[in-house]
Amino acid sequence: AFPGHIACDGDSKSEIVVPIVVGGQTVAIIDVDCAEVEGFDEVDKKALEELARLLEGACDW
Repeated sequence: AFPGHIACDGDSKSEIVVPIVVGGQTVAIIDVDCAEVEGFDEVDKKALEELARLLEGACDW
């Protein structure tokens, strides 16, 4: 954890956070927790980044 971090789940051992950015502004955040240490890998990161890109264009922010 880091200063100011707010844990969503006390059982979380790893977390991945991907911003959704529109026009240079962060409009939302995808935040996923996992109960396993190092629960996310590069495949997970790329999939969530792709989801963020899809949401950037699909939603009326």
